[in-house]
Amino acid sequence: MKNKLSITLALAMIFGTIVLPQTASANTFTEWTPITQDNCVVIGDNNLPLRVRATPGGKIIGSLKIGTQILAYNAVQDRNGNYWTKIKFGRRFGYVSTDYVSCG
Repeated sequence: MKNKLSITLALAMIFGTIVLPQTASANTFTEWTPITQDNCVVIGDNNLPLRVRATPGGKIIGSLKIGTQILAYNAVQDRNGNYWTKIKFGRRFGYVSTDYVSCG
């Protein structure tokens, strides 16, 4: 068993991921893309600022203007099927709708 775990961890280090069983509940978020990108920008089709939230779909903690450069960490899916990107926001983290983030 210990040897099997060592092989699994070695392969995970090589491929950069570990596949673990996930449980689903109404209060969990499913991570789907582990990224850290610093070449991301807020996009939109109007001049309204993008709301930054404390949690995916949660309390609004601020906003960002269209064109603002952001540091994106990963994306999660909420229980409603909406995707949110975790970003660095000031000295803490926040979440913005992935529909309004462009990286590349």
